[in-house]
Amino acid sequence: MASTGAATNLLLLAMVVVVATADYYAQPQPYVPKPTTTYTSPVKTPYLPKSNPDIAIEGFILCKSGYKTYPIQGGKVKVVCPVVDSYGKLVAKVTISSYPTDLKGYFYFITYGLSHKVNNISSCKVKLESSPVFTCKTPTNVNKGVTGAPLSPDNSKFLSHDNLTLYTLEPFYFSSPVAPKPVY
Repeated sequence: MASTGAATNLLLLAMVVVVATADYYAQPQPYVPKPTTTYTSPVKTPYLPKSNPDIAIEGFILCKSGYKTYPIQGGKVKVVCPVVDSYGKLVAKVTISSYPTDLKGYFYFITYGLSHKVNNISSCKVKLESSPVFTCKTPTNVNKGVTGAPLSPDNSKFLSHDNLTLYTLEPFYFSSPVAPKPVY
């Protein structure tokens, strides 16, 4: 009888261990309340992107002095766009200046509303405007810094989260003034 009692105690102990381990590893389900009422806004405002996205332009302004090249802080570029009438005749030119470049010579600016004023954005050109560095004030035509770099679809990408068309330009260069050639 003693062996039967020991066997029963061992069986009960095994059942407790099994039940305890099953409870230990069971994952509790998170409580999710059932919605009783739903709220619907009386005003429906779907997101509609603007028909003409704004335009952003970025690039660098550098100084080339002899064999050294370094960024210009405070340099500016300008965007020049022709405005034509329905007959194709030039009516005016829109000019927008950039913000000054940062410490690394980087500029980034958004031309708010330009796409509404100008019919053909690819006719716009970006040109060098000014350099605050006294020893590096002569604009060069590297990457069309003087004649104007066009805003073409080849150097653009659309940023849907900002509704912007971003144009990335090649770096522009100012140089030190060229000494006049001596006349003999």
